Amino acid sequence: MGLRILKSKRALLGLTQVKVANMMGMNAKSYNQKENGKLDFSLEEIIKISKVLNLNIKDVNDIFLNLDVEN
Repeated sequence: MGLRILKSKRALLGLTQVKVANMMGMNAKSYNQKENGKLDFSLEEIIKISKVLNLNIKDVNDIFLNLDVEN
């Protein structure tokens, strides 16, 4: 479910995978593979994409960690 949230957040901002990849300093093919779950995002990439998509800590947890945390 997490990567669907990532795709939705990106789409809501009107950004393509290519644009996000460029903003993160990575190639589009690698970004595509990561967004589609074929490769994992590194911690450094999670931090970068959080800034690019303005993700909050709950978003990061839901997308990348899936930890069961209570508010």
